[in-house]
Amino acid sequence: MFKLSLNENEINFKDLEVKTYKLVCEEACKIMAQILMEIDDMLLEKRNKKDYRCKGKKHTNIKTIMGTVEFDKRIYEHINSEGKKEYVYLLDEYLKMDTIGHISTNLIEKVVENVTEMSYREAAKNIESLTNQSISHTSTWNIIQKVGEKIAELEKRDIKLFKENKLKGEKETKILFQEMDGLWLSMQGKDRARGKKSRGKKEIKLAVAYDGWVKRSPGSNEYITHNKIACAGFASSKEFKELVDTTIAKEYNVDEIEIKIINGDGASWIKESLGEEGVYFQLDPFHKSQAVIRNVENKKDARKLIKM
Repeated sequence: MFKLSLNENEINFKDLEVKTYKLVCEEACKIMAQILMEIDDMLLEKRNKKDYRCKGKKHTNIKTIMGTVEFDKRIYEHINSEGKKEYVYLLDEYLKMDTIGHISTNLIEKVVENVTEMSYREAAKNIESLTNQSISHTSTWNIIQKVGEKIAELEKRDIKLFKENKLKGEKETKILFQEMDGLWLSMQGKDRARGKKSRGKKEIKLAVAYDGWVKRSPGSNEYITHNKIACAGFASSKEFKELVDTTIAKEYNVDEIEIKIINGDGASWIKESLGEEGVYFQLDPFHKSQAVIRNVENKKDARKLIKM
């Protein structure tokens, strides 16, 4: 607890709030460390002693939204199902610790949330002000790369399952609607594209699929898409098509889909599925109107065509 004295320099509420928050976070880190070590002690007693041989403790830490939690945890020698020796932390397995390096999931989520709104440098400063954790803009960038790698691994796994015909979505529909578009983004840091043509930008491909529309609420005149799913990525045309098909197969029974209607601006990567049975393409309303305006000189005729 910090000492207060009315005889010393006056303290304002803002500073008092910051100091109190920091103090509470530091105490929370100590409590968290104690809880982790108590759980580790219980796992030591309850483990199968034949399967897990304790090989001592290791001092470690986890960066959390409260600050850095330092504690000791035991490492165990174990023979896996393949008959190979491996070393595991029962505490990690019991708590299902899903960290990137020594960074907790909650802190990772805060980093991702901030990076989507601002630069890496600004995100790092914001994280430091909102949590009791100091993080550099370089570390922020590294976290985002690791998160991206994990997502890519999961997508590759799902695509492999799709190619093996092992994905069986439960939703059924005869007609599936798809909307696809590209968005050029200004990239940061090492992700920034080089060259005059790109001007530091990269195109992210976006896809949405749904099976129809329903009223927003009973009695409403507004409609929303039904059973909507989405995916996005910087992949090539072929790779993105695989991702889209996989995303659909995870949710929908593709054997029941007879017609796919793809809406888009006509870019070649959007038409990657054309040629497959039951797949049709149409220009979305905006680009259809744009095409009419560009190719029909008479404005009255153009307006008539747009309304058709």
